Amino acid sequence: MFNLGYIIPIVMSCHLLLLELVKYKKEEVSINIIHFIHALVFIFCHNYNSDMVYTTHISIGFYTYDLIYLCTTIIKDKSKARQNVGYILHHVITVNILCYSLYSLYSVSILHAFYTLEMSNLMLYISYHIHKEHKEHKNYKLIYATDFIQLIWYSYHRIIKILLFCFKIKNEILDTHVSIPIMVFIIYLMGMSWSYNLVLKNIKNFKSYKTLK
Repeated sequence: MFNLGYIIPIVMSCHLLLLELVKYKKEEVSINIIHFIHALVFIFCHNYNSDMVYTTHISIGFYTYDLIYLCTTIIKDKSKARQNVGYILHHVITVNILCYSLYSLYSVSILHAFYTLEMSNLMLYISYHIHKEHKEHKNYKLIYATDFIQLIWYSYHRIIKILLFCFKIKNEILDTHVSIPIMVFIIYLMGMSWSYNLVLKNIKNFKSYKTLK
């Protein structure tokens, strides 16, 4: 069952953590660290059979906080609306699916799929951090290497692994509310789009790498 009493402390904790991190890192790096911490927490709890009801609330709280953060970012700077609209849509869908999992007979399958998605995000956060921390030092070989690893890691989980799992549980997906298959399809398309962008980035990196001395 959904418990608002779990959500509010988690949202507040995320904000307090951000306020502490920005004392030492840039804001965009700090929020990325919080993303990485959330992914690790969910992955750990899922692997070690923790209380997945509370863990699900942690993820709902995190994505709710990040949704609020994105919206306030747009309010402060309207020019960032276009680059963040996809993330907002992603977060709204994610929160809806996670809330649905609290009442669904297929919560185990839903959370396993979510686990796969969070696994795919690990290299995304690592690559982003390396870009922000090493680009000014012109450590391009490290940046290009992590971009390539991110392409392989992300595409494997988001395109191949999640597709095979969805095919395995297709009857469960079709047995859910009509909105769930639609939202799952949108999330999958987002993953394909991001993988395509990673392919383009790596092609550009390869061309640039050849010019490095």
